[in-house]
Formats: sequence, structure tokens, C-alpha cells
Amino acid sequence: MHRLARVLTVSLLAALTAVVPTEARAQAGQIGLLGGATFTSLRGLDAFSDFESRTGLIGGGYVLLPLGDALQLQLEGLLVNKGADARPGQDDAFKLSYAEVPVLLRLNLAPASPINPHIYAGPYLGFRIDCTIGGDTSCEDSPEVVSTASVDLGGTAGGGVAVNLGGLVLTGGARYSFGISKLAEFDGSGVREAARHGAWAVYAGLGVRFGRR
Repeated sequence: MHRLARVLTVSLLAALTAVVPTEARAQAGQIGLLGGATFTSLRGLDAFSDFESRTGLIGGGYVLLPLGDALQLQLEGLLVNKGADARPGQDDAFKLSYAEVPVLLRLNLAPASPINPHIYAGPYLGFRIDCTIGGDTSCEDSPEVVSTASVDLGGTAGGGVAVNLGGLVLTGGARYSFGISKLAEFDGSGVREAARHGAWAVYAGLGVRFGRR
């Protein structure tokens, strides 16, 4: 499953890059790093209510490829903390970490200005690299967790502001990511429920422009 998902992701990125118009490719692109904080929860759990929001980290790299004067293709490779912390008096914190590949369409609202607000949206594919519950217990060994998924599919939408400093670009923003596929099933009070991710993130980044400016 992991190998198939990786092959599909690489093929999708290659296909998206190939369809970028030649004229757009001659315009300026951007490559950089970003990092910030996540505020995550588990959606869909009612009977199993031992969780509350978890604060974690997000970080990785991105590439912006021009599609026109205002549109860009934003490809990212991220490490993201997700899951949920235990409520006071509970010890069932459910912590997950993912390697994620978002593929986003970005609309620049002031592309000719040195201060450029923008919005973006698109799907992401995540590969689970760690999963624990109640401290150091593996999710597969927990009696409350009926099953877990190693791949997470979802969507991301957000916005930010980029400040053009010539060859360098400072950026900051916020986003919300929502899981479409179920990440785990829990058995709480005799009721089986499926959980999906919900994750807010705030971040800052630094990029380098390349190509024609």
C-alpha cells in the first residue's frame, strides 16, 4: 500500500509539472522552506470523548510553479503532527505524525505588488510515520483502537501574505486541513466510531525566486 501510494504521488506531481504551459514556466517560480504550529483534533467521535485539541509542529519545503499571471501550482513536502491530546484526568492521548504531499492551486490577489496576499486549495496525501496512544503504546497494541490506516487522504484550504524582497520572499499564513479517509476506528462504550483528521496550522516561510522575474 505504501509503495503504491508513493508511486501514485510521484506520477501525479510529474504529470502536473508536465502540463504547466511553456510560457508560464518561463516566468518566475519559487522554492523555499516553511514551518509553524498545528492545532489538531479528531472529527467524528461522540461516544469516545477522551480527547481534546493537540498542539504540534508542521515543517517542510515547497515549490511554486507559475501557471499564468495570477495562478501558481504549489507543491509541498511536509512533516506534520496530528491527532489529539487527552482530556484532564485521562491518559489516552492519540498522537500521529505524517509525511504529507499537498498539491495546491494558488491564486495571487496582487501579483504585481511587493506585498501579495494569496489564497489556495487542493488535495493532500499523507503517509503515517508514527502512531501512539496513551504515552508510548503503539496504536496497533491499544484495546480502544480497533484499526488504523497508514495513508490519509484529505483537502487543504488557506491563505497568506508574501513579501517580495527581490530574490527572497518572506511568507506567512494559515490553513485548515480536513481528512476525507478515516484514520482510525475506536470502540468507546460499546459503540464503534470512525475518526478523521481536522487540523489548523499557522506558519512562516522563506523562499528563493528562480526563472524570469
